[in-house]
Amino acid sequence: MTASPYYREPPLSPPSEPGRVIAISAREADVAGREAAITDREAALERRERELDRLTVAVEAQRDRLVAVRAEYEQRRDALVARAQELERERGELLAAQSRLVEARAALENAREPGEAAPASAPPPAVPEVVQAEPAPVPAPPAPQEPVQQAPVAPEPEPAPEPVQAAEAASPDAYRDWWTVQLGSAPEAA
Repeated sequence: MTASPYYREPPLSPPSEPGRVIAISAREADVAGREAAITDREAALERRERELDRLTVAVEAQRDRLVAVRAEYEQRRDALVARAQELERERGELLAAQSRLVEARAALENAREPGEAAPASAPPPAVPEVVQAEPAPVPAPPAPQEPVQQAPVAPEPEPAPEPVQAAEAASPDAYRDWWTVQLGSAPEAA
């Protein structure tokens, strides 16, 4: 058998004592360095574990708040939906009442002849409308010819507006205007 050029035979004698001590102390230093690295790694892992525990608690608290906010949101949304339905129902009732009033007014107008007085069952207007009369123009004072000392003259009082007659306030147009103000314009027929 031929030996390979890379083959080395083991030494026949044990290493000398000083070489052995150096090898052992080098291994001990290596082991001590590895133990220090392992200790540092364990401390880093413990810190990371504590940090992850804090983050887990924070995420769970945030999740609980999210669930509470979602429940409150759904409760408010349900309340708003219920309120919207209630308002829509009331609006429908008001529109129905308004259309009934318009139909009743039309029936009353058709039943009355133009020369007849308003029936006693017709509601009077809540507040009679007051027609403001335009004030009369105030004549301009004449321009003085000569500078003469004159005593101050009090201005003429403006005429008071004429009071509205009760017959004018109780006209059918006044009733129509009153209802229009109270209920808005009549719905259009489809």
